[in-house]
Amino acid sequence: MIPDPSLLKQAPILVVEDTQMIRVLLIRHLKSEGFTNILEAPDGQQALDILATTPVELVLLDINMPVLDGVATLERIKADPALKDLIVIMVTAVDKIESVAHCIQLGAEDYMPKLFNPILLNARILSCLEKRWLRRELTRLSPPAS
Repeated sequence: MIPDPSLLKQAPILVVEDTQMIRVLLIRHLKSEGFTNILEAPDGQQALDILATTPVELVLLDINMPVLDGVATLERIKADPALKDLIVIMVTAVDKIESVAHCIQLGAEDYMPKLFNPILLNARILSCLEKRWLRRELTRLSPPAS
């Protein structure tokens, strides 16, 4: 059974974006769509600090940031056994397909251009959260291997 979208919208989401105006815009959009548990970080290092202490289901991650960029942050997330299954969607102004492909090869679930379409962003977030929920249900219901 697929979960109710209102249940999925309670999942903790971390918005990692160095440009405050874009970060505020993303958060405002998420709140307007009913997401209720939103955290924010202005760079990758602060994001990793939050992830070390706070459970998060999904990260919206910018690529170009000071201190620790999105690619390095993604690499650290996917290298950490406690975080490797975390959903990461890259939200970026980078238009080089090689950069986007590299992030997906590193383990990003998806990407969105910075001038994002709100309807598409919402659909991608809900789709990713639904897949994560379904994977957990399958794991929970599967008998242990003997």
